[in-house]
Amino acid sequence: MPKITVSKNHSLDHSVVTALLKSKMAAALQEHAKAVSNFSERWTDDNTMEFAFKTMGFSISGLLKSLPGNVSVVTTVPLAAMMVKGMIEARLSEEIGKILAEA
Repeated sequence: MPKITVSKNHSLDHSVVTALLKSKMAAALQEHAKAVSNFSERWTDDNTMEFAFKTMGFSISGLLKSLPGNVSVVTTVPLAAMMVKGMIEARLSEEIGKILAEA
């Protein structure tokens, strides 16, 4: 399955960014509740979250990594979802940007 990667650099305190990412997942899920179903998340360590959900009939999974100076999301999407790759990248970038702006 194809992968989509979005990465944002920042100069913020790493622990603050990670805490915000952890707390904002529930809020983001509520905001997009009509479009997203079967959402699951699991933090495998202090900096890495595995996630999965369904949207627009597609199953999406991936990893969110919070590292000093960088937040990245790597998603695995079905081939059919590549038609909306630009929309997915833009939305992920926008959401990460909103979270970083709060730090």
